[in-house]
Amino acid sequence: MNDREKVLSAIMQNAEMGTTAIHSIYSQVKDPSLKNELRRQLNEYSDRANSVSRQISNLNLNCKRVSPAAKAMTAMTVKLKAASDNSTEHLAEMLVQGTNMGIIKINHALNSAQNISPKLTVQAKELLSKEQHYIDRLKTYL
Repeated sequence: MNDREKVLSAIMQNAEMGTTAIHSIYSQVKDPSLKNELRRQLNEYSDRANSVSRQISNLNLNCKRVSPAAKAMTAMTVKLKAASDNSTEHLAEMLVQGTNMGIIKINHALNSAQNISPKLTVQAKELLSKEQHYIDRLKTYL
């Protein structure tokens, strides 16, 4: 897998895991404001996944997607943790932790990439900025 594929894979996986986590936790969220935040994030993840998927297809790349088993494990873990404590604070904390994991994976892919276009670098950095904004908005619920 080349550097471009690694970075695009990380971006796609971020959108897939974000979508999976939000779908898994959404029914437990009681706070209307947090529900609105999650709907906004879900729309952004969906738009990102569609955009990156088109980009991957147009470039005829073979990027690594999140396996159905990994998505199922994530969904199960999120649901179990939310079932044990569905307070707004706990749910927000779980979402912040998941977003941080995504930031780490994207940074890792970006930092290890030696040969990607400036446009892809900007795309990845813009995503990192959006993910940090998600965290900043979620912090208000902690």
